Amino acid sequence: MLGFPGKLDDGSKVWERYQPGEIESIRNYCAPTPRNTLLVFQRFQLIRGLCDEEQYRRDCKLVRDTLARSGEAHWREFVGRWA
Repeated sequence: MLGFPGKLDDGSKVWERYQPGEIESIRNYCAPTPRNTLLVFQRFQLIRGLCDEEQYRRDCKLVRDTLARSGEAHWREFVGRWA
């Protein structure tokens, strides 16, 4: 609804990944949650009038640019899905 990527994968497979020790896969699945939460919070702050449109755009750009610089595939996918 806000244009953020949301979850990148199906969480129903976490247990299946845990059993053989695929901890990195689970971490990659969970990692976007706090980023999405931050982005939704920033939008909430904009709606509440606690930041202006310019600050909101700057904050979103900082998150996007930081994740885009990461070499990790799940972050490239996250940025790629960002509307």
